[in-house]
Amino acid sequence: MKVGYLGPRGSFTYAAAHQFFSAKVLTPYESLTALLEAQRRREIDYCVVPIENTIEGSVLPTLDLIFKTLPTIQAEIVLPIQQQLMVHPDHQEDWERTTLICSHQQALAQSQNFILEHFPTVDIEQMGSTALGAQKVAEHPENNYAAIGSREAATQFGLTIVQENIQSIETNETRFWVLGTQPIQSDLVFEKRKATILFDLAQDHPGALYKGLAFFAEEKINLTKIESRTRKTKLGEYFFIIDLEVPTGNKLTTVLQRLNQEKFTVKLIGNYPTYLTKKLENLSS
Repeated sequence: MKVGYLGPRGSFTYAAAHQFFSAKVLTPYESLTALLEAQRRREIDYCVVPIENTIEGSVLPTLDLIFKTLPTIQAEIVLPIQQQLMVHPDHQEDWERTTLICSHQQALAQSQNFILEHFPTVDIEQMGSTALGAQKVAEHPENNYAAIGSREAATQFGLTIVQENIQSIETNETRFWVLGTQPIQSDLVFEKRKATILFDLAQDHPGALYKGLAFFAEEKINLTKIESRTRKTKLGEYFFIIDLEVPTGNKLTTVLQRLNQEKFTVKLIGNYPTYLTKKLENLSS
């Protein structure tokens, strides 16, 4: 079994994939585009992608790429996220003189309060992943650079953590999706079943969205999230991505059939289990 993740090792996506797939071989990719393309081409059996964070909300590049490639969600992983400020060991005594902070845009945003308080004028460089930021710091010991990322990243690249848990809120979590063609289970703690659909309005007129959502309400299906994203075709054209708790019986099938009968464009891209993971300090590599 081949599993891809947003790497390199030490990223939060690696931590989610490592916990879900345990001893399976994991292959890193440097961008979400490359990762999802590898899965689309069946070069890997599964890929793990970040989808939503407590602080920053949806990972929009993931949503947009999923709309293009239409993979199948086979599982969801919820991972507690704690951001660490790390530097090369040569600079642990003068870390407050940092001249550049490197990390993924999500980690930078999750740590924005800390950055504004301690480094309001320091240059920021967005990286493809938190682990790539740690790698850059490790490769430039001559410079007083810092990275924001996981404890695993600090260990992986030989960096020293100088400020712990700098995320804006303590209960910070990220949802990850496991994408693939076949169902798969994990030994992690099962929470519940969810489903995700892509949803286009039948016609752009007042009440169209309300009419579509009313079908879910009539069957008492709980929608846990609804978000609009531009179709990137022309101004004012959107699609919706909807997460919901899977009801008992055939209620979801009934709703999807009714939506299709009313000429709504609906694509079910996953009916899947959600798993809870351990905090990263308890994660053995």
